[in-house]
Amino acid sequence: MSLRLAFDWEDLQRVRLASRPDVMWELVLGLNRLRDPRIGVQLSRWQRQTRVRLRSGKSHQHWQKTLFTLVPYPGLFPDFLTPAPSFADIGAACEAIAGTGRGRLRTDLTTAFPDATRPPVWLRELAEGNRGEISSVVDSVHAAYEHLVAPQWDAVRGSVSADRTARTQVLGHHGVEALLAGIPGVEGWDGQVLNIRYPRTRTVHLAGRGLTLVPSYFCASPVSLIDPDLPPILVYPTAARIQAEGAQVPRRLVALLGQTRAECLAALVTPCTTTTLAERLGMSVGNASKQAAVLREAGLATARRQGRSVLHHLTHLGEQLLVGADVLR
Repeated sequence: MSLRLAFDWEDLQRVRLASRPDVMWELVLGLNRLRDPRIGVQLSRWQRQTRVRLRSGKSHQHWQKTLFTLVPYPGLFPDFLTPAPSFADIGAACEAIAGTGRGRLRTDLTTAFPDATRPPVWLRELAEGNRGEISSVVDSVHAAYEHLVAPQWDAVRGSVSADRTARTQVLGHHGVEALLAGIPGVEGWDGQVLNIRYPRTRTVHLAGRGLTLVPSYFCASPVSLIDPDLPPILVYPTAARIQAEGAQVPRRLVALLGQTRAECLAALVTPCTTTTLAERLGMSVGNASKQAAVLREAGLATARRQGRSVLHHLTHLGEQLLVGADVLR
C-alpha cells in the first residue's frame, strides 16, 4: 500500500520545507507514540515517564478520553486537529481549532470515522458545531500539550532543525528531486509521482499547489491530511535522532556489521553521494564506495541516480536494522 503524490511541473517549483516544528502535528503524533508498543529507545524513556505522570491522578482522564477518541491508535484522525498554516505556538493553534466551522467539523469527523455507527454523544454534538464541545477539545489539547509535548519541546526543535539543515544541503547540492527521493518512507520517484509507504492506498494530485514537507520528532512513518482538497502536506520522521557525525553507533549494530560498516549504515540515514559519505566518515572516496557496495549487496542500501549524481539510500531493511539496533542498545 502506498500514498502516491502526483506532481505537475508547477509543483516541483513549489516544494517547501517547513522552517519549524508544527506543534499540533507533534501533539497528535505524540498521542500515538504514547500508545506505541514498539517505540524506539530515544522515546521509550519519554513514554515511560509520561505514562507514570498520567497514572498519578484522575485529572488527566478527561483529556485522555477526549483525545484518544479523536486520535485512535492506529487509525485516522480529523484534519481540523492539525490546522494550516503551521503553528509553533500552542495558544495560536488552539485559537485556530476553536474557530473551526461547523461544516469543516462535520466533514472531518465523518471522513475520519466513517464506520462509527454509535459514536459518543459528545462526538455527535462536536460534529454539529456545539461550542461547548469545541471548548472541551481545546482544553484537552492544552492539557495534553503540557504533559506530552512541552517537556520534550527542546528535543523537538533540535531534531527538526537538524533535519531541515541536512535536507537543505541536499536541495542545494542535488536539487529538489534528490530532496524528495531522500524523504524517509519514499519507495519510488520517477519525476512525476512520489510513492510513499502508507497504511492505505490513495493518490493525491497536487495540481499546481506544491507540497510542504514537515519533519516531525514524534512521527513514526509518513502521514498526510485526509482531505485531498486541503493544501498538500507530507509529515515525515526526522533523521536527526541517528546522526552520523559525532553520534555513538549502537553497540549491537557494531557487533553485527563492524565499526566502519555500522557507521556507514548510520550515515545513510540522510541520502548522499559517495564523496559526501567519505567526508562524513573521514575516509577515502574509494573506501566509502567499497563500504556502500557491501551494504547494497546485503540489501541494506541502494543507489539511485539523481540528475548527474548518484545518491546512496537506505532500503526499508536498512532502516529497520537501524531501528532494531537502537531499540536493543
